[in-house]
Formats: sequence, C-alpha cells, structure tokens
Amino acid sequence: MKKIFIFLILCTVTALSLQSQSVSNYTFKLDNGITIRMENCWNHVWVSQAFEALKPGDAVVALSPRTLGELTASPVFKLMSSGKEVKALGAKPGTYSMKVSFKHTGKPGTISFDIDNVTVKAQSKTVVSVIIYDYQVNIDEAQGTLAGLASFTSQVDRYKGIAEQSAHCGVPSFYSPGKHDSPLQPDELKGNTGKIKPGSYDLLLTMGTSARPQKIWLENFVMKPNINYKITINLNAGVVEYAGTNREVKAVQMYPAGTADRVKGAVPDKNMEVVRCEGLGSSIPCPPGTYDIFLSASGKPEWRKSMVVKTGSRTQVK
Repeated sequence: MKKIFIFLILCTVTALSLQSQSVSNYTFKLDNGITIRMENCWNHVWVSQAFEALKPGDAVVALSPRTLGELTASPVFKLMSSGKEVKALGAKPGTYSMKVSFKHTGKPGTISFDIDNVTVKAQSKTVVSVIIYDYQVNIDEAQGTLAGLASFTSQVDRYKGIAEQSAHCGVPSFYSPGKHDSPLQPDELKGNTGKIKPGSYDLLLTMGTSARPQKIWLENFVMKPNINYKITINLNAGVVEYAGTNREVKAVQMYPAGTADRVKGAVPDKNMEVVRCEGLGSSIPCPPGTYDIFLSASGKPEWRKSMVVKTGSRTQVK
C-alpha cells in the first residue's frame, strides 16, 4: 500500500504584508450563521497596487480580482478614510483602506477583508490587484428519518469533483461552541460518517499529520433533527505526482521557488517543506504556486526548479 504524507506550511492571512499593502480582518462566513476558520491551512491572499494614467470618467481606484479555483464571485469594495466611505470616482490624493467582499460560490456566504495603505496619486488611477485562494465549503441538507438525531458525512475534494482518498482526511470532531478543550462524543461515528443529537456545535475537520495538522473549523453549526448533512471541503488544489523512472527516488519534497539556488547543493531544511509525497507513482494535493522540487534518492539527489502547480490540474515530476 502506498503511503502519502502531507506536510503543510503555515499561511496566515489575517496579518499579511505584501508590497506595502496589508490584509486584515479576513472573515469567511456563511449565510446560515456558520463561521469558517482555518488553522495552519493553505489559504492565502496576495495584494499589489499599480498606477495608470487617469482617463475621463475613470474611477480613481479600481479593483482587479482573481480567484484560484471554485470559490468566489461578484466582488465589491468600499474605499475608506478615517472610518468613512469615500467615492472611488473622485478620491483625492492620499492613503486609504479598502473593504473588499466576495460572494462565496459554495454554501451561500461571504468572504471579506480589509486592505490597508491604498495610495491615490494626482492624475493617476490606482488599480488594486487581489488574488484569493481558499477552500470552498459546500453543505448539502436532506430530510431523513433519524429518530430525532442529525446525521453527518464529511468529504475532502482535492479539487472540484476529485475526492481525496485518504481515510484520515477530513475526520470530523464536535465541540461545544467556543469550548475546544475536549470533543463531544457523537451518538454514532464510523470514519467520516455518523449521527449526533440536534444542537449548535463547533465542527472541526482535520487533515494532514498529527505533527502538522490542518484544522478547518465550522463554528456555530446548527444541526437540526432528522436532517442529513453532507459537508464537502474543496481544497482547490493541484495534484503532484512522481512519474519518473528512477526507482531510487523515495520522496518528492516541495519547497518555495528559489530554494534550490539558496541551499546550493545542500540537503534542504524539512521545516521549509510545503508538501512531501512518498512512494513511486503516488500523488498528493498541493496548493497552487511555483516550487522547487527535491527528489530524495539513495543516489545523488536532484532538483527540479520552478515547477508550476495549478488549481484543478496534474503536475508530473520526472
């Protein structure tokens, strides 16, 4: 049986500094009251600003959004100064913040955050580019005959329609709201499926390893009697697999682009790993991005530089 190990890099979006802009107050909330909160997950926001010549009729500030995978739609923003909204059409030179909001394309909801240090220059148009990557959350509900209990099933998809096969991926745990010291015992639990008494819970879905787990919290999850809940987390990931012929390759270790040149032939620090895949022919989900890939072998280790992983596609390493 092939073994696949996932090692995850910490990506915190609540205080992310990029090119003088910072992202704060990142909030992922569904319309049914559930708040999605990630710990040690791959979710990320990239922000930059550029300046163009201002044309007649142009808004002084414009948003250029991009989403990786199935996640958001209909972005809107408000330009803010000292807590008050400013019209983007005729904003005066200065420094502003933006409140950005996206509709969530899974279970209806909203992803929102603030961008600080948005600069407006005289006779220029400021274009704020935002790339957002996060997990899509789908919750399907169906009426059932469950003797007054609620039933649940959890599933993790690598990307839309492609399920993760690991039996330990997305195992659910239930907690009293705001009390995460000890889990509650469901009435029934077998793998990722079970039944529980109706009520309000903080539901935790765990992935990865015990040393570096990903934690996806669905807080204030109200579960009603005689309702079946199917919870699907779409990682919006790409898939990486070793497709080479070197039988001595024991693992494929993925590092941020540029790592190979920095270590100059030395064995890289495992703490910098983003993802690790062990076993010939095995595949692993990976967040989109550009990586240097270290092929660990009993012979001479090799690097594959600047390998691109895209959401919803497979990258073969040879």
